[in-house]
Amino acid sequence: MSSWRKSPWWAAGGAVVPAGLMLYGVSVPGGYQGFLVAAMCGWVVVWLAWAVFGWAWWSVDSPEARWRLWPLAVVPVVFVASWWVASGDLVGRAVFAHYRTDLEQFADHRGATHDGIGVGPYSFDFLDRGQGCVLYGLHEPGMARASGFAWCPGTAPPETYWGEGEVFEKLDGDWYVFLIRHGRFEDRGTGADPWGLQITELRVRGTPHV
Repeated sequence: MSSWRKSPWWAAGGAVVPAGLMLYGVSVPGGYQGFLVAAMCGWVVVWLAWAVFGWAWWSVDSPEARWRLWPLAVVPVVFVASWWVASGDLVGRAVFAHYRTDLEQFADHRGATHDGIGVGPYSFDFLDRGQGCVLYGLHEPGMARASGFAWCPGTAPPETYWGEGEVFEKLDGDWYVFLIRHGRFEDRGTGADPWGLQITELRVRGTPHV
């Protein structure tokens, strides 16, 4: 049991990986599907390792060996802390505030496009101009069918842009976030909020939208 390969620090240190993936995943409106799914899978692995290490060390009839279990306490602490932060809007709004000027400059120097484009941590499928706004469509959101930002200098986004159930929410100044939520068109006002981890709204591409 003294081998470093059997150290409970493996489970404790491993918790940083899904925590980081989860926080990155919620840095955009609607969340990045790939990062959030990877984070959920990572947490399953970490908790399994936590249970295995805990059982192996606890089964040894030695107070000294059991005391060495203390690094396993890091796992629930990191889990709760990262989940709490990811569930709010702190990460997404902080990232946007940092890259806001870059996003505005990007739109000023680029026309409408449907090529893969990016700014900082943002990966966009398209940049669309119309009705006084520039819409930035994010790549593969997990908690909405489509999501992104809308920059509408001196105006407000229209009630209907594409006519696909999109809803806009004020972000800051001339900036808005938009979502096309999972579900039926008539239920477009309910479902995921723009920011934060919402497990019940997380979908994998290809799964049916109920």
